[in-house]
Amino acid sequence: MDCLKLLTDGLDLDTVLTVLPSTFFTCVLLTVVALPEVISIAFKKQLFDVPDYRKVHTGQVPRLGGVTFLPGIMIAVMIAFGFMDGYPAPDHLGAELMFCAAGAMFLYMTGIADDIAGLSYRVKFPVQIIAAFLLCASGLWIDDLHGILGIHEISPFIGIPLSIVLVVLIINSVNLIDGIDGLASGLCILMTIVFCVMFIRTGMIRFATIAVASLGVLVPFYVYNVYGTSEKRTKIFMGDAGSLTMGYIVAVFAMKTATFAGKYPELKTDQEYSFIYAFAILIVPVLDVLRLFCHRILHKRSPFEADRCHIHHKFLAIGMTIGQARHTIIGLSLAFFLVNIVLVTHVNINILLAMDIVLWTLLHLGISRRIRVLQTRHAECSKNYLE
Repeated sequence: MDCLKLLTDGLDLDTVLTVLPSTFFTCVLLTVVALPEVISIAFKKQLFDVPDYRKVHTGQVPRLGGVTFLPGIMIAVMIAFGFMDGYPAPDHLGAELMFCAAGAMFLYMTGIADDIAGLSYRVKFPVQIIAAFLLCASGLWIDDLHGILGIHEISPFIGIPLSIVLVVLIINSVNLIDGIDGLASGLCILMTIVFCVMFIRTGMIRFATIAVASLGVLVPFYVYNVYGTSEKRTKIFMGDAGSLTMGYIVAVFAMKTATFAGKYPELKTDQEYSFIYAFAILIVPVLDVLRLFCHRILHKRSPFEADRCHIHHKFLAIGMTIGQARHTIIGLSLAFFLVNIVLVTHVNINILLAMDIVLWTLLHLGISRRIRVLQTRHAECSKNYLE
């Protein structure tokens, strides 16, 4: 009976079936109302994302879409939690939610400042570390590696610093992959759907509520970002306020899922695989940012220096359209996730991790080779034309 009660955070089924859809549609409505107003203000105040050599857009496009994310999520979630007030939550949950909200607010304010005035990574990086520390302070930190490199339980002296690194890595993976229309938001939509399903399956209804709220602000933004136009003043970018906030929320979801087994030992369902489930959906953006950092360091550049070496830039370089690149990367992310969750019950976790890295490396080597072939052909054509 206690186990059954835990499966829904103490909530009855009718409440769950009412709260989750209503939270989603509340966020959709708030975002649909807010985005046109944000676009209007951006044009009045001339707050645009200026095109440069790295960016693929033209025209005047506001980059303040993300300012609608956290307020919309918090309004809908607080209303939903209000309806859940008669159902006591597990003791540790309140601390987790409060510390996570504080970390999200730190990143949200930093993102707004960057979108309006511009901030260097020397300012944004420490804030990311503070937000990651707040998450760990709530009790969400990796305490078990589940056999990676033969390691299982780890002490807080190792687990907390490792968790901070992972959270900062996830935040940056979402922030840095936001380079073409709909890519970051599309990936975040996929991630929030996956985590929402996980939370519902494991009874984390309050976290599932946050996931559907996040989905509710992302879906209308995706429509404006992908299908809007600068000429009609219906297009808007996420900006750092959105990418930092969503990166942190996704990191919170991943950490919650990864530490599921330790927090809820009463439930045996899939707990030994929760670590893989947590990070499998993040493989593509995380491996891309790790590759970028290594590439820049090897070339004696700052790992935070902007360039055109992201996976989406490489797909564009081989002739894909923005839409094709977006769909391919989101499809790859889903494919990696499905392959990992299917194989995790049959393959050792270290072999699975090695397979992910090898496949990702081979993919990039193949794309790089194709780019070189196209560049060679272009050079030969230019030479023949001049002759």
